[in-house]
Amino acid sequence: MSLDHIVAFLYNVIDFFKKRKIPEFYIERKFLRNNKTSVLKIILSPRGDSVPPTDKILFKRLYRKGYSCLYYYISGSVLSTDPYKTVENFNMVKNQVRFDVSKLKTEYHLERIDIITSSMGAVSACLIANNNDNINNISLIAPGSTLASSLWNGIRTQDLRKIYEEQGVNHEKLKNIWTTIEPKNNIDTLSDKRIFISISKSDKVIPYVFGKELPDLIRNLYPNNISVKENKYLGHYFTVVKYYLFSKELLK
Repeated sequence: MSLDHIVAFLYNVIDFFKKRKIPEFYIERKFLRNNKTSVLKIILSPRGDSVPPTDKILFKRLYRKGYSCLYYYISGSVLSTDPYKTVENFNMVKNQVRFDVSKLKTEYHLERIDIITSSMGAVSACLIANNNDNINNISLIAPGSTLASSLWNGIRTQDLRKIYEEQGVNHEKLKNIWTTIEPKNNIDTLSDKRIFISISKSDKVIPYVFGKELPDLIRNLYPNNISVKENKYLGHYFTVVKYYLFSKELLK
């Protein structure tokens, strides 16, 4: 059994005992300003019912490093049981963050703005950064090229897959519905940005084939702009743990 299967099993046990009602989609933000820097680090949460501990730790690491930090908690219901609503939700995230970034850049005379995210947060990151001069660098940890196929094949989203199938939405239809928000369809104007991606060959949450496709596509477009780190055994969750808690890559 892989590390991802073990962690996913534990999550499923916790979800079973919590039996919490899924809230309506919402976005929360936390901003800490450091007056000694002109660099803003934005962290976008992945899908989840609460702020991941890894996000809290990375936020503290970045602030202690001397950066201004902006954190967005995007509720787990961004991935809706209504696939059309999912598109609306991700576009709402895009519009909100873009508005905030433009305002903060002007107000605080920011010279560099970086986005950091993990897992399905890559959907929001690519929507925000593509065709956006306000974003300078992007770091994606354990991302995927496609939300639809990652959901369809990932071990943590089989519940939603079953719901979609009951609604008559198969894999091909889901790909059509989500085509405008897919990361691989929102990377065509990133030539002015530095991009860092880390993936794992043993990722079962966002299967490796989709994790690898995204940097491959970006490398074909901007071979000099991208840096990719790949590991064999960490899987999805521990790849995030490695970079959020220990690596200096995200602190640059």
